[in-house]
Amino acid sequence: MRTKSSMRWIRRSVLQAGETGHRTPAELREAATDVVMLSRFYYLFLAFNIGTSGLQFARAYMGRPPTAPLWPIDAVQWLTGGGWFARDHVVTVVGLLFAIAAASFPRILLWRLGSFAYLLLHVSLANSYGAINHGSHVILFVGFALLFLPRRDDGPRMARTNVLSCLTVLWFAQGLILLSYTLSGFWKIWHSRLEVFSPDAMSRILLDRALLEADNIPVLLPFVAQHNWLAQSMWWLTLYIEIFALLVVFRPHLHRPFGAVLMLFHITSDWLMNISFSLNIVMLGLFLLLSPLAPARFSLSGVVRSLPIVGIGFRALERRQRSQEPPPADRVWLVYDGECIMCNNYAQYLKLQQSVGEFVLVDARLGGPIVDEVRKLPHDLNDGMVVKIGERFFVGHDALNVLALLAEDRGLFNKFNRLAFRSPLISRVTYPVMKGARWVLLKLKGVAPITSDG
Repeated sequence: MRTKSSMRWIRRSVLQAGETGHRTPAELREAATDVVMLSRFYYLFLAFNIGTSGLQFARAYMGRPPTAPLWPIDAVQWLTGGGWFARDHVVTVVGLLFAIAAASFPRILLWRLGSFAYLLLHVSLANSYGAINHGSHVILFVGFALLFLPRRDDGPRMARTNVLSCLTVLWFAQGLILLSYTLSGFWKIWHSRLEVFSPDAMSRILLDRALLEADNIPVLLPFVAQHNWLAQSMWWLTLYIEIFALLVVFRPHLHRPFGAVLMLFHITSDWLMNISFSLNIVMLGLFLLLSPLAPARFSLSGVVRSLPIVGIGFRALERRQRSQEPPPADRVWLVYDGECIMCNNYAQYLKLQQSVGEFVLVDARLGGPIVDEVRKLPHDLNDGMVVKIGERFFVGHDALNVLALLAEDRGLFNKFNRLAFRSPLISRVTYPVMKGARWVLLKLKGVAPITSDG
């Protein structure tokens, strides 16, 4: 029961997250298949780095026993003695074979486990000489997450539990990647204390970096260091992105944008401070930029609504607009002045959504049952149009706003109408101007105002 409830929570939080809507079983199966494909690319990338110079065991072994061995190295030494360090080429070949096998058969745990064991030993040995290098930690974290890929592959008719297992692995990998950035952001705040609020925090960091890199000044460092506003903007943007990175796991609209921004962050860091995280860039590209849980179509409004803190105001505005939307109805009446050229053209060009059954135009000067109902309202027909939906009446700027909300989102006129008047505030401000223009047009035409009897 506990496992089933956990799966339901993951599906609500990660797969839907209130942002991308409900996904069909076919879409979930396709996403799970993509997760397996991403794991293949991960192991191919690992094999490439082992086969070249990136993650060869000889790069970790410095030709002498480690001075500060970490626990995986201690464990291997306890089991085999210290002589295995000299066989770095053999260890590299074994790791390469495991990575190639895992890329070919990612569902077989033995190959994934062997690849992870090699990577763990490589990272542990590289960090067992008195200094810690974080450059290969993220690829190790992802390798750990991929250990939990389900063993079975049911083909196109993948079982539901298998689908959720694959997507949970993706969520786990994304969470481990983004957790490293969140921890980095909080570490920056903790390490700098109140200096984080200093107006020249980033400039001082860059100057310190320039002293350390005096023989190899990065390309962007001189320019950014001379423009404090740019340096400080980059500092605050870095803190924001890193601190809230972990929340991105639960917001599919942000997977690709945050992945792209974090990749750009590492490229900029390299050009600005000679700090390279090339392995992180590839992991971000695989598991965030290519995230199977991200919406198929990019939505700027979805991204803005999903942004931590920044999106709160936009979500509140959206809820308010949704609460002000007119109730569904089979018929909508628009009562307007047929002698007003502007009102007449507006009524004739306006097209409502297909959800509205019938759109009835009523000339107030011709009278009729609906006009008689409007005359009973505390509203003068000369003060503006009236919309009736069900038993509710909307007059003046409220009528303009409600029609904008019901208008179709196609055609130049309807798109402009939605953009211009779907905001109640804009409708309230602009409607008096439109009413004044109507009065001028009627005067020029020589038409008398609407009287109480038509």
